[in-house]
Amino acid sequence: MVKINFFRFSSLLVLILVCWWSQSKAQDPLFSQYFASAIHINPAFTGLNDAPKFALNYRNQLPLLGSYNTYVTYSATYDQYFESLNSGFGLQLLSDEAGDGILKNNKIALNYGYRIPLLAKGHYIKGGLELGFVNFRYDWNKFLFGDQIRDLETGSIGPGGTPYSTSEVRPAKTSTNYFDIGAGMLYYTPNYYVGVSLKHINTPKNDILESNQAAFNGLPVRWIVHGGFNYYLKRDNTQYLSPALMIAKQSEFFQLNIGSNYNFSMLFAGLWYRHARVNSDALIFVLGFQKDKWKLGYSFDFTTSSLGIENGGSHELSLLFQMKQNPKKKAVVSDCFKAFQ
Repeated sequence: MVKINFFRFSSLLVLILVCWWSQSKAQDPLFSQYFASAIHINPAFTGLNDAPKFALNYRNQLPLLGSYNTYVTYSATYDQYFESLNSGFGLQLLSDEAGDGILKNNKIALNYGYRIPLLAKGHYIKGGLELGFVNFRYDWNKFLFGDQIRDLETGSIGPGGTPYSTSEVRPAKTSTNYFDIGAGMLYYTPNYYVGVSLKHINTPKNDILESNQAAFNGLPVRWIVHGGFNYYLKRDNTQYLSPALMIAKQSEFFQLNIGSNYNFSMLFAGLWYRHARVNSDALIFVLGFQKDKWKLGYSFDFTTSSLGIENGGSHELSLLFQMKQNPKKKAVVSDCFKAFQ
């Protein structure tokens, strides 16, 4: 009986996924631990503390689907508040890869946040702005086309290990650059916060296949509405819950995240639920450790949709380094943002 080595056809599977991805207009990546990458969801979070904060985030989604690196996202951010300017400044680096590197988005963005005190003590409004530069490209050499698969046993590999050629013509353009603009608003008190943000306000055109006219309308605007608070379980504030809600919408894409982290001593754990437009998507389990300047978190997305847990769910790691604030300075961050520090 002839056996088919499905691993040799993984690139074809990825190509199918790429086609689906293009039709869905490629919604932005969102971290399950979004509270560990705050300026990624809303630039108004830029500069919550006058001490520098650095954050690293890594997400591997559906690692058993096709290849280990089917969907991988990396993020590195820095932000800080400057009291003399009543402003926060930040830098964001983001890399998003699909199909083991077939599709890549690399982004660098500058963030700015301005804080306005209100009449009520401890109540503030912060506005935020994000100016980004994005490179989007795909690796033509990793594509596998149907006319290259000429043998059920060896797939696209001919005698002697030489790959079969394809009649497909390599496009003249496999990469494009564009500017990206985002903005956000945040209202917070010592007890709670609410915010709204918009990405791709300028609806940049990122299409690199000129024959695909449907994509020339540009990236659709991504809306996010979010909010949360802390509920203290002890008078010394050493144990508390951090319930939060985030709603994201971009074209036909819709996502709801709701849940809470439980913070106790130097540990924290969380349970979250993510729902897509018409179906349940995942249960998210969070576990982390915080000591002094460092905070380390891990989360696992238990897939509840038709994709199934057999594709590996999703895994995230986050690492925050929050330098200590000068004790002579008055704190500029509200207690409601403890989950973000």
